[in-house]
Amino acid sequence: SVGMHLVLVGLGLLLFGVEGIRTPSFWDARLQVAGLSINGQAIVVVATTFALVAGLWLWFARTLKGAALRATASNALGAQLMAISVPFSGALSFGLAAFISALCGLLIGPMVTVYYDSGLLIGLKGFVAAVIGAFASYPLTLVGALGVGILEAAASFWASAYKEVVVFLMIIPVLLVLSLRQGRDEEG
Repeated sequence: SVGMHLVLVGLGLLLFGVEGIRTPSFWDARLQVAGLSINGQAIVVVATTFALVAGLWLWFARTLKGAALRATASNALGAQLMAISVPFSGALSFGLAAFISALCGLLIGPMVTVYYDSGLLIGLKGFVAAVIGAFASYPLTLVGALGVGILEAAASFWASAYKEVVVFLMIIPVLLVLSLRQGRDEEG
């Protein structure tokens, strides 16, 4: 993964150059709510996020393909014995991840200046949110992502030079709590 990241960063530098790009907003309106000014693009991002989380939850909970994908992720051999195509499940999960990544890129483009190497920090912060969600719960991951964003904003205000450090240090107590909750492995 790190090697592929370095190759893609080099290709991005060659193709796009060092200058950042910002795309136009989907909605340019500014709303005043209780004295707060809310950007229209932020509303689009929040609405799309909630729609995507609800859609994924419904898809994984209510459809046969969603159940097959969860079964394959849990136990590939067991899923194969139940006549679930593991290669198809892998391709489906890769396609789903690509769709979500493209959608996130479209939504974040108008809000931040995107450079050829911007994806690493955003992806690592998403990883911290996924760890908080224990890689299994969409609502908990959403809460984790909101917590990461709030913590990063607070760290930007109080210690701007260390805002990334503060966010990545957040993963240590979460992993400690998860490991204590998980208990001791009887096999090892």
